[in-house]
Amino acid sequence: MTSYLFAWLLFLGLALGAMANVMLHNLTGGPWYPAVRAPLLAASRLVPLAALLGIPVLVGMRSLYPIGESAWFAPWFFIARSVFFLVLWSVFSLLLRNNRSRGLSAVGLIVYLFTVSIAAVDWIGSLMPRWYSTGFGLVVGTGQMLGAMALAVAFAGFAERRLPGLEESRRQTFIDLGNLLLMYVLLWAYVAYMQFLIIWVGNLPREISWYVPRLQTGWAGLAIVLVVVHFFAPLVILLFRAAKRSPVLLGWLAAVLLAAHVADVYWLVAPSVRPSGFRIAWADPLALAAAVALWFFAWRPRHARP
Repeated sequence: MTSYLFAWLLFLGLALGAMANVMLHNLTGGPWYPAVRAPLLAASRLVPLAALLGIPVLVGMRSLYPIGESAWFAPWFFIARSVFFLVLWSVFSLLLRNNRSRGLSAVGLIVYLFTVSIAAVDWIGSLMPRWYSTGFGLVVGTGQMLGAMALAVAFAGFAERRLPGLEESRRQTFIDLGNLLLMYVLLWAYVAYMQFLIIWVGNLPREISWYVPRLQTGWAGLAIVLVVVHFFAPLVILLFRAAKRSPVLLGWLAAVLLAAHVADVYWLVAPSVRPSGFRIAWADPLALAAAVALWFFAWRPRHARP
C-alpha cells in the first residue's frame, strides 16, 4: 500500500499541478503559455482518472492511517473528505477544458490551495499521525506545480527540435519558461526551508518527529540529493540566460527537475513508514513503472508551436 500510495500521489500531483498552472495562466496571461498549453491541458484532463485510482487507497486506508483513533479519522469522515476533494478537483478539471474565465480560475486556485493543504495532511502527513505542520500543504502544492511545469517544459523543449528554425521570439518564449521554472524552484525551496527552520528552532518532539527519520538515518542521503538536484543545481543553471535560450538544454534541465520531483514525492511518503533507514521495497519500482506507463498512455498532448 505504501508503494501504491507513492505512485498514486505522483500521478495525482502532476495532474493537479498542471490544472493549477492552467488556472494561473488564465489569471495572469503571458506569451509563454502556447508552448506548454497542450501538455498542461492534457495533464489536467487526467484528474478524473487519478481520482478513480484513489479508490484502492481508501479501501486499504486502515493499513496506512490511524483510522478510528479520533473523530477526525472516523472511517466515514475520512472517506467523505477524500471523495469530496477528488470529485471537486475532477469538476474543476472538466470545467477548465474549454473555459478560460478568470473568475473560475481565481476560485479554482483558492479551492486548490485550501483542499490540497488538507488532503496533504490526510494522505501524507497522517502517515505519522502525531506530527503536524501548518505549512505542509504549501510544500506539497508548490511541488506539484513545479513538477507539472517541469513536465510541460521538457515536452516543449524536446518537441522544439522537430520544428524548423528558431526565431528570436521563440527563444524569448523559452527564456520566459526558464524564468518560470526558476520561480518555482525558489518558491518550493523557500516554503520547504521555512517549514524546516521553524520546526528546528522550536525543537519540539511532536514536530521534529517528521525530520528525525529523514535526516538521522539513511534517508538523509536522499535529502542531500534533493537539495542539490531540486534546488542548487537548477538555481545555478537557470541564472544563465544562455541555458534558457536553448530549448534542448532547458528541456533536459526540466526532465531532471521532473525526476527530482519523483524523488521528492518518495521522500515525503516512504520514510514515514520505514523510519529505521533507507530501504526500497520491491513494489516501489513496480508501482512507479505502472504509474509512468499509465500516464504516458493516457497523456496525449500535441505540441503547439510558440
